[in-house]
Amino acid sequence: MSSPGSGHSGHHFSGTHYVVSEDIDILVPRWCRSIGLLPPAKNFYLELRSRMKDFLQNLFARVTFIGSREIRSGLLKSVALHKKAGLTVISLERAYLEDTEVDGRIELTRTVDESGEDIQVPSVRNGAPLKWMQYESLRGKKIALIDDVVFSGKTIISTVSGLHHYHANVHAVTAAVGVKDGVNKLKKTTFGIIGMPKHLKVDCLEEFDDVSDQVCERDFYPGVPYSGRVYYIDNVSFPYVLPFGRPDKWASIPEKELRRFSVLCIDNTIALFEEIERINGIQIFCSMIPRPVFGFPKNKLRFVSFLKEAREKCLKT
Repeated sequence: MSSPGSGHSGHHFSGTHYVVSEDIDILVPRWCRSIGLLPPAKNFYLELRSRMKDFLQNLFARVTFIGSREIRSGLLKSVALHKKAGLTVISLERAYLEDTEVDGRIELTRTVDESGEDIQVPSVRNGAPLKWMQYESLRGKKIALIDDVVFSGKTIISTVSGLHHYHANVHAVTAAVGVKDGVNKLKKTTFGIIGMPKHLKVDCLEEFDDVSDQVCERDFYPGVPYSGRVYYIDNVSFPYVLPFGRPDKWASIPEKELRRFSVLCIDNTIALFEEIERINGIQIFCSMIPRPVFGFPKNKLRFVSFLKEAREKCLKT
C-alpha cells in the first residue's frame, strides 16, 4: 500500500467487477456493545457473506468482497500518515473509523423522497449541525478527507468547494475504494484555490478500472446501522431490498432477480437478528433498531416478525 499523497492505489483491479465493501462485522458488534448486548461470533458473518457471494456470482462475471478489517487497517495507516504531515483528518464515512481516531467528521448522507427517488444533493445526517456550520468549524485548517468510496467524485468535489468558502483547504483525499473514472475526475479537477494544491492528491486502498456497481454491505441488511438511503425529512431508511428500496437502481440487480435477491437479503437479516436474540436470550423489538426502516412501527413488535411480513410482501411483488 502506498503512502497518502502519492496518488497511487494500494491494489489495482482491471476488468468489470461487482464490488461489495464489507462492514456489518464492524457495525453490528458496535451497536450491540452500545446497548449492552453480545454480538454474533465472527464466523457467523462469514456464513451470511458466503450465501450472498454465491448469489451475486451467478449474476455478475467478477464479484469482489473487500474485507472490513483490511479497509479499517488501511484507513488507520493513512490517518496516521496524514496527521504526521500536519493535516487535520476529517472523515466522511461512519463505518470503519471511530470518532477518537480522526480529528472530526463532515456528516452527509444520501437521501430520497417518499417514493424512493434520489435527491441529488447530499443532506446532513439526522442530528448533525447544518452543513455551513460543519464547514465553519474547520475554518483555517489544512485538511485530509477520508471516505469509504470515490465513485463519481462529485461528493468530494462539492465538499472541497464548500470547505473553501470557509477558508478550509483540502490537501489530500484517501478512500477505501476508488472507481477509475471518479478518481481521475477528482485528480484532474482544477480548483485554483490559494493555499491549496492545484490538483488534489488522491489515494485509494483498492482501485477498480470499471465496476458493475459498488455497494456497502450494510445496505443489504434492513435495520443495521447506516444501512440504506435516508428519507429526507426523517431518520428512517430505504434499504436496498424490496419491498422497501430500489435494488435495481441502487445496486444494479437485474429486474428478473429482484425478488430472489430481496428474499435472500431479508432471510440473512432475519438470521442475523435471530442470532443476536439467541445469544442474549431476549427479543429485539422495532423500537430498539438502530436504523429504522421506512414504514415500520416504532413499538413493541418484534423486528424479526416485521421482517417476515416484509418477506411475504416481497414474494407477492
